[in-house]
Amino acid sequence: MGTYTLNQHQAPNETTITAVCERGTARFEMHRTRWLWMEKPEQDWQEESCGPLERDELFVRQANDFLDAAEGKRPPGCSLAEGVQTLKVNLAVMAAAERGMWETVS
Repeated sequence: MGTYTLNQHQAPNETTITAVCERGTARFEMHRTRWLWMEKPEQDWQEESCGPLERDELFVRQANDFLDAAEGKRPPGCSLAEGVQTLKVNLAVMAAAERGMWETVS
């Protein structure tokens, strides 16, 4: 399970990605240039700083990776099957939000 919040074009410019995993939770806060993780609910967040990123750096990197793959300079970042599965999940999330009920993804 994961959540992400992107707020690139409004004040404040913040990006937070949280992934809840089998053995803990990981969080990336781009606007604070840090990774956080917690393995047990009673623990404090563990924190590690990472280098600063320019506001559009991740978007530019993603676009360049796509163009490099399209030009045959490198393999795509994910397989076609992974891309199709991601699309199915996103469509199911939108349908679930619209209908107010769970959707099954195959």
